Amino acid sequence: MAPKMSDQTNNTPKKKNSRRKRRPTKKEQQRLRSNSCDISTASTQPLSSDESTSTSVKKTAKKTTSTPRRKRSKKSKSSRPKIVNILATELTDEEKAKYVALDAEMVGIGPGGFQSRLARVSVVNWDGETIYDTHVQVIEKVTDYRTFVSGITEEDLLSDNAVTFDEAQTKVAELLEDKILVGHGLKNDFKVLGISHPWYAIRDTAKYEPFMKTLDAPIFSDPSHPNGTTLVAKKLKVLAKDKLGMIIQEEGKPHSPVEDAVAALELYKKHRGKWEKAVEWKMERTMAITQRAQ
Repeated sequence: MAPKMSDQTNNTPKKKNSRRKRRPTKKEQQRLRSNSCDISTASTQPLSSDESTSTSVKKTAKKTTSTPRRKRSKKSKSSRPKIVNILATELTDEEKAKYVALDAEMVGIGPGGFQSRLARVSVVNWDGETIYDTHVQVIEKVTDYRTFVSGITEEDLLSDNAVTFDEAQTKVAELLEDKILVGHGLKNDFKVLGISHPWYAIRDTAKYEPFMKTLDAPIFSDPSHPNGTTLVAKKLKVLAKDKLGMIIQEEGKPHSPVEDAVAALELYKKHRGKWEKAVEWKMERTMAITQRAQ
């Protein structure tokens, strides 16, 4: 008979399987790595020739089906504003001969020297060449030579080169006949010369509206301006500097009538195109008004 097991052996509890997972060996690790490399290389493997051609066809199809870029529409030359700029070289000698520019210097007579008398007058042609420049004798007693502005001295008016007023007046009238006259503040020059000129043949840089200064409020108290005016003339030296870059009538130096006449002429030349159109429009308007009145 087999011997009987003791109770102690029967009552011992069974041990649980608490075995840890075994780490893979080096060979197994190499196998796993090789398998993962095969998978990654398969995804990055170059396409076959058939597959590459099909993908290139798809790309070209996308390019052809894409909407073409719009070209920027270039503005036509006719839509651009035209700049009128008539150069002196575009005028013929015959046309240039129609223009002269004038400036005069005065001295003062009477109490305080407030009354003006002609003391020098200068006329230049289109090219700025002096065609007449003379001092003028003054019969009345001069109480203010205004030398700091006019540059006139007593010796100038008493010299043998000074002409009589009648002689100067006659000569200037001859030079202005059938001419377009350019100047600055010509109203004062006409007054001391005792002459007049047709309005349509005057180009006064003091009266040309684009050259004038606009006021914030109209003038009612100044007797030298019409009541309610909102435009006043700028000084010639300001216009010459702003429009031409010319420096004239420097502080501490007397004015030169030749220099002032040339400055006014150059201002007119630069804006001749628009200026002549404005004069033409005024002439047509004047003719229309006169025809209605008849």
